[in-house]
Amino acid sequence: MKNNNKGKILDVSRRLFLKYGYNGISIRTIASRAKLTTGAVYFHFKNKRDIYTTICLEAIEMLLSKFAGGMDRRRSNSQKLISTFDSYLEFFYRHGDYYNILMEYKAEFDQDGDSGREAIAAKMAELLRLMSQAVAAGIEAGEFRPVDPMMLSLFLASVAEGMLQYKKLGLMAAMKIEDADFRAFMIDVISYGITAQPQSSAKRNE
Repeated sequence: MKNNNKGKILDVSRRLFLKYGYNGISIRTIASRAKLTTGAVYFHFKNKRDIYTTICLEAIEMLLSKFAGGMDRRRSNSQKLISTFDSYLEFFYRHGDYYNILMEYKAEFDQDGDSGREAIAAKMAELLRLMSQAVAAGIEAGEFRPVDPMMLSLFLASVAEGMLQYKKLGLMAAMKIEDADFRAFMIDVISYGITAQPQSSAKRNE
């Protein structure tokens, strides 16, 4: 029963955070909506920040699982990297509540320094390490030029997350850019970069 209560608290809290924001609810509100006492909530969580951090960590764990599964199903390292974009999209569409809480938690959540920010950042870094393994393997196989695997992973993750934020704002729809169009563009950039191929010396001397 106690474990069931923990799940109920998280489910209720997730809905309340999305509707009212982090500062818009209290432990008392969470307990009331979950039909529990405040003591039952404090049995499982230290405070409201602890609940929020737990939800964020659950979200990242879900995304990490999607990353790992998607990459395992691809053969080439470039396909593995693109699969992470697919995983972001699936997470965005199928788990919007988790996505919104994870990507949009407010600055005031970290005011007293006990927000779980370090735990959230450490878990997010696992996503980048997974991507960087594909980059490193691609470099070793001669598929990619030698770049910093973690820096490239951070860049690609930032592009994907930024695109989803623009998507939420309606910019992608306004520009008539479909998910498949953006995905194809990312494949092109990952495969060929943006620098023009240098001409041969013979061509330059013509």
